Amino acid sequence: MMDVNKLKEIYGDHPDLLDLLTTKPESKAELIGKYLVSKLWRMNNLYTIIDKAGDPIPFEMNYAQHRVYAAVIQHPRLIILKSRQQGISTFWLLSFLDDTIFHSNYNCGLMAQGKDEAATLLIRLKFAWNNLDLWIKSLVGVRVVKDNSQEFTLSNNSTMFIRTSFRSATLQRLHISELGKIANKYPERAKETKTGTLQALAPGNTGVIESTAEGHNMFKHMWDQAVRQHAADRLAAKDFYPVFLSWLDDPDCVEFEHQHPSDDALAYFRSLENELGIILKPEQRNFWIAQERELEGDIHQEYPATAAEAFRAAMDGTYWAKRYIECIIHNNQRTTGLYDQNLDVYITIDVGRSDYFVMCFFQIWRNKIRIIHEYYNNGEWLGHYVNYAKDVIAERGYNIAKWFLPHDMNVTDITERESKTRQDIMYDLGVTNTVLLEKVSKRESIEHVREAMPSIWLEEECVYLEQCFLNYTKEWNPLLLIWRDEPKRNEFAHGADAIRYTVQAAYTWLFEDEGQTALEIVNENYGGISL
Repeated sequence: MMDVNKLKEIYGDHPDLLDLLTTKPESKAELIGKYLVSKLWRMNNLYTIIDKAGDPIPFEMNYAQHRVYAAVIQHPRLIILKSRQQGISTFWLLSFLDDTIFHSNYNCGLMAQGKDEAATLLIRLKFAWNNLDLWIKSLVGVRVVKDNSQEFTLSNNSTMFIRTSFRSATLQRLHISELGKIANKYPERAKETKTGTLQALAPGNTGVIESTAEGHNMFKHMWDQAVRQHAADRLAAKDFYPVFLSWLDDPDCVEFEHQHPSDDALAYFRSLENELGIILKPEQRNFWIAQERELEGDIHQEYPATAAEAFRAAMDGTYWAKRYIECIIHNNQRTTGLYDQNLDVYITIDVGRSDYFVMCFFQIWRNKIRIIHEYYNNGEWLGHYVNYAKDVIAERGYNIAKWFLPHDMNVTDITERESKTRQDIMYDLGVTNTVLLEKVSKRESIEHVREAMPSIWLEEECVYLEQCFLNYTKEWNPLLLIWRDEPKRNEFAHGADAIRYTVQAAYTWLFEDEGQTALEIVNENYGGISL
C-alpha cells in the first residue's frame, strides 16, 4: 500500500475513502456491503495488469493515479499534463472497465492515438477481464456478449469502445490519450476530437484528456485555458480541471547508482530547487542525469518538473527547439534588463502572408545578439508599424541605427498607384536608414540560426519570439507519416523569418569579425558547437 501520509495528503477531505484504503474487511458481508461497493477499493483490489518487467501483478494505484482519482471527484472533466510512465492510461482503462462491469447501460470510450495503440489497449483490456476473479463475475452476474477490435460489450448492456475517433455515439465515459501528439501529426483529427468526440460525452459525465507536452498546439491551448479558468475559480461543467503530474512525484523516477553531474545539470538542479523550494534527493538527481544522457534535448518534454518546462521542450519536427533549450534556456540567456541605452538599436522585419508583420528589435555587444523587444500584428498597413516604432523610440529612448528589410521589400507593391516598392513607401514615411538584406536560401538561413544560438540572448518580454524558436517546425506528411524538409506556414513561421533576418543582419553587417562565416565566428568564440 502507498505511504499513509501521502494518502492523507490526497484524501484528507474524504476520511471515508482513506478508511477503505487502510483497513480490511472482517467478514464476507462487510466485504460486499462496505468494500465492494467502493470504486476506489475495487480499483486497488480486484484487477491484474502486466508490469514493466512483463509480469502479471495485482493492480494497486500509485501516487499519480490517486491524485487523478481525487481530482475527478472534484470535477468530472480533467486535462492531464504528465511526465512519462505514470500509468495514467492504465488507470483509466481499468476505471472504465470497472464502470462497465458494475453499471448497466454505460458507454465508455477510449480514444487512442492510432490503430496500433488501440490494438494494445484492447489486449490490456481483455487481460484485465480474463484475470478478474470468477466469484466477482458471478456475484455481479455479467458475461461478455460482444468482443471485436472496437467493442467489448457485457451482458448488462455496458460497452467499452476503443477507437481513434468518436462522433455518433453518446458516451458516459471518455478518455483521450496523447492529444498533443495527435494535434501535431493529425491537426484535422485533433479538430475533429474537439468538435465531434468531446461532443459525444454527455454533460456531467467523466471526460479525460491526457498527454505529454508536444509544443504549441491545441492541447497546449486547452491546457492554458483550463489553468486560467481554474485560477479564476470559474470552472463550468464542460470546462477541464488541470492536473500536472511531475516526474518529481513519481517514486519510480530514482536511480541509486551514483551519476556524475555536468555543470549544466548542476545549474538545472539549482534552478529547479530555487523555483520550487525543494531539495532534490540524490537518487532523483541520478535518475535525471541518466535519463538526460539517453534522451538529450527531449528530457524536459518526457520528464518535466513544471508545466512551463514541459511546453518549453522540443517537439518532433522543430528546427530550433532542442538547440534553443540547450543554449538559451539552460545558459540563462532568456533574461530581463538586456537593453543598454549606450548601444544602438536595430530592427528587422518580416512581411508575411495575409499582411502578417513582425518586428524584432535587437542590439549587438561583443558579437552577441540581444533581442530586446518584439511587435507583431496583421491586417495593418505599413504606416501602422512605422508609427509603432516611432512610439517605442519615444517611450523607451531607442536610438534606431538601421532597419534591416527582407530582400522582397524592393518588389513593387501592386496596391500603390505610383508603383512604389515597400522600401520606397517606408522612405516616404520617414524611415530612411534601411538596408535590404540579400536573398539567402531558407535552408541555409535556418542552419545559420542553429549555429548562432549560443550568441543569442532574449528579453523575457519577447514571448512570441520564444514560441517561434520553440515551434518553428517542418510540415508533416500525413500520407507518408514523415516530416517534409520545408517549414510549416503558420503564425510561428513569420516570427522565425524575422529571427533568420536578425541573425543574417548580425553576421553580415554588424559583427566585428566581418568576412568570417557564421560557423567560423561561433567556433572561434565558443569553442565549437554540437549540431
